[in-house]
Amino acid sequence: DLAMARYLLNRAPTETKMNCLACSNTSMAVQDAWMEYAQSLTQLQEDQRLKGIAMTLEHALQTRSYLVGHKLSMADLALFAALGWPTTVEIKEKVLNALADYPCATRWVRMLACHPALQKATQLAMSGDGSTNTATEVVFGTSTTLEPLVPGMNPLEGATPGNVVTRFPPEPSGYLHIGHAKAVLLNDYYARHYKGRLILRFDDTNPTKEKQEFQQSIMDDLEHLLNVHPNVVTYTSDYFGVIQQMALKLIADGNAFMDDTPQEQMKEERAARIESKYRNTQTHEEAKQLFLDMCEGKPDTEKWCLRAKIDMKSDNGTLRDPVLYRQNLTPHHRTGIEFKAYPTYDLACPIVDSIEGVTHAMRTTEYKDRDEQYQWIQSALGLRRVQIHSFSKVDFQYAVLSKRKLTWFVEQGLVTGWDDARMPTVRGVVRRGVQVPALKTYIYSQGASKRVVNLVWNSFWAENKKILDSTAKRYMAIDATNHVPLTITNAPTVESESYVETSFHPKDPSIGKRTVRIAQNVILETIDVEGIEVGESIVLMRWGVVKITKVETADGDDKKVNHLEGEFVPNGDFKACKRKLSWLANVPDAAAVALTEFDHLITKDKLEEDDKFEDFVNATTIATTRVTGDA
Repeated sequence: DLAMARYLLNRAPTETKMNCLACSNTSMAVQDAWMEYAQSLTQLQEDQRLKGIAMTLEHALQTRSYLVGHKLSMADLALFAALGWPTTVEIKEKVLNALADYPCATRWVRMLACHPALQKATQLAMSGDGSTNTATEVVFGTSTTLEPLVPGMNPLEGATPGNVVTRFPPEPSGYLHIGHAKAVLLNDYYARHYKGRLILRFDDTNPTKEKQEFQQSIMDDLEHLLNVHPNVVTYTSDYFGVIQQMALKLIADGNAFMDDTPQEQMKEERAARIESKYRNTQTHEEAKQLFLDMCEGKPDTEKWCLRAKIDMKSDNGTLRDPVLYRQNLTPHHRTGIEFKAYPTYDLACPIVDSIEGVTHAMRTTEYKDRDEQYQWIQSALGLRRVQIHSFSKVDFQYAVLSKRKLTWFVEQGLVTGWDDARMPTVRGVVRRGVQVPALKTYIYSQGASKRVVNLVWNSFWAENKKILDSTAKRYMAIDATNHVPLTITNAPTVESESYVETSFHPKDPSIGKRTVRIAQNVILETIDVEGIEVGESIVLMRWGVVKITKVETADGDDKKVNHLEGEFVPNGDFKACKRKLSWLANVPDAAAVALTEFDHLITKDKLEEDDKFEDFVNATTIATTRVTGDA
């Protein structure tokens, strides 16, 4: 490794050496000598090596912080590596014990062990690419001990405690849908796990589609439904002035030009890898003036746009001179009419990510082709590079997540609104019964991997039920029309208003108790008493055992039970009874209840690109059953 480091140091361009490490023509020779010394130490036993380095450092660091110059150099890294790279708790403690009698060497080790770049290098080396959840979570100090990763989640590549900043950048052009849940929950999880920060940034770069209503709904859904509390809320619109100056820099550096090629023609030319007629003929001054005129909204400038000058021959279509800026005279919901042209997401995102200190830009794999474009923009503008972490999106069966398509369902009156329980919005699925802990468990179980996962709703509802089962209070209900009366001859009369006490939850008495009305006349579900016979004992749940003494059936149909009669058996044997039935006292003040069941909005599990979603709209998506409920 040291030999490779020396080779890279000698081969690096002079400008790179001067910018990155303490390099000059004089210091390079000194660094080379230190690396030679570090290389020679590899032949010694560990205790001899540690003592030799300690004595050498103590002498060399009497009046300086670094071995060469006034900043970190390859000399420091070489000696640090020879000590065993003591950034983690165990190795650092061992090395510091060996250096206890050498204060200057101890100071140097403590300083380098806390260096963010060295900690990040340690995390990268020990966690690999983060693709498996068996990777090691690095611990750098007792004060920064991390909680174990939840099942399914992997270490975040290059992440160190206190130095992670993630962001969730929704466009305020619609309500949050279930497809957003994975992105926001992963960003929130990693920010909290690494004791970092989560930025909620509204990507408000398209005033035609955006509304204050949508912006507020997103904030409400995150806080009240998903229990996500960002450390700070920002807006891309706060940076419009900065982004405009960055665009002018791209023009001045010859990395962007103005183009009035019609949109369809531009699309065809990009597909055919044909350069714009302005690409190599337009001067920087011409491009600058056209850009400024477009941004001021001057007449006849709406046809112009700013395009990056990257590589029209690239196999990656996103690098074929993408559009970076367009005119839009629609008033912005935050800035009003101050701006007349707006950056695309592709330009704004890498700029604002870098400015706001984002360390890990988490993007779905559908952005994979755009990652190279993202990095090109940061490089062309000389911005701090942001690490991209890709993860797969979740494909939801029988669902459409396009805001345009969801708006269509609302406008056609096929749903009652964005919070309709049939809608795949966060509000909709929570109203339908999705438990956020179950959703988080499901998302975390997938981790931040690149493997595309298909969500089968039945499987998810089964997991969701586990959460509900542990806390839901138990009540009973019987179909309001399709039921069978049972007369219990020795039970209390209706007039006596008798009750029995039972637990809200049979497996968790701590949830509390309630009273259940009992009477001579009760009702049972018709399907529950099919085939019942005289002499059979049944259990009325929460009450007790009843022995059937009489069965009345319909004329001409012995299987259709019309009425039952029985007697209550005190201290009856519950285990001996095969039927354990829900029931209700047939009393005038019983509660009338409507049970609603929902189906999917579309009939096809996964729509193809050429499918018209209107052809697969489900005609019947809601069914209501009237029941008598347990008051």
